[in-house]
Amino acid sequence: MSRNNILRIDLRGYWHAGGGRGGGAVVDAVVHRDSSGLPVVPGKHLKGLLRDAVERAEAWEWMDYAGLSEALFGTRTEATEQGIVPKPGCLRVGDGRLPVAVSDWLGSRAGDKSRPGLFRNLYASAVDHNSGTALDKSLRGMEVTVPLQLEAQISVLPGMRLPENWVEKIQRILPLIDAVGAYRTRGLGRAVLTLEVEK
Repeated sequence: MSRNNILRIDLRGYWHAGGGRGGGAVVDAVVHRDSSGLPVVPGKHLKGLLRDAVERAEAWEWMDYAGLSEALFGTRTEATEQGIVPKPGCLRVGDGRLPVAVSDWLGSRAGDKSRPGLFRNLYASAVDHNSGTALDKSLRGMEVTVPLQLEAQISVLPGMRLPENWVEKIQRILPLIDAVGAYRTRGLGRAVLTLEVEK
C-alpha cells in the first residue's frame, strides 16, 4: 500500500501510559518510555481503544459496521488444531510516538535521558471517611506526561483484503475515544484523535 495512515493523538491534559514498573521510593508507577527516554503509548493499547469504539458502533447497529471489528482487528480467540489462538485482522497499529522531527531533536540532545520537562509526579492518598484524615501507608505516587501530540502508524498487513471505506469508518468512530492511557475514567489522558492519510 503506497499510502501511510497516521493516527494523530492530541493529548489535552496529563496522561499515563504505564510500563508496569515502579520508580522506587518516589513513585509507584512510571510511564512507558523509548530508548531515548521519550514517552510512548503502546500500539496494543491504541488498537484496543479502536477495537472497542468499532465494537460499540456495531452494538449500536451503525450502518455498514457489522463485522468490521473482526475484519480490521481480528478475533480475540479462534479454535484451531493447535488450540485456541487469536486470529489476526487486516491492520497493524504502531506505537504512539512524538512526531519524527520532535523526537529526533530531543533524542539528539546530550545529557540526562530522564527528560524532566516532559514528566510530572502526581500523588494521592486514601481518606478515612469518618475522620477525614489520610489512612496510614496509603500515599501513592504516579508519574504522568505533560500534554503533547503523538503519532501512530496504521498499516495494512500484507495479503489482507480490506473492508470497503475502512478509513472513513475509523474516522467516524474516533470521537467515541475521548481519553488515552491509564486512569481514563478518573480524568487523565483526555485526547482528540484524528486519522489522516498521507500521500
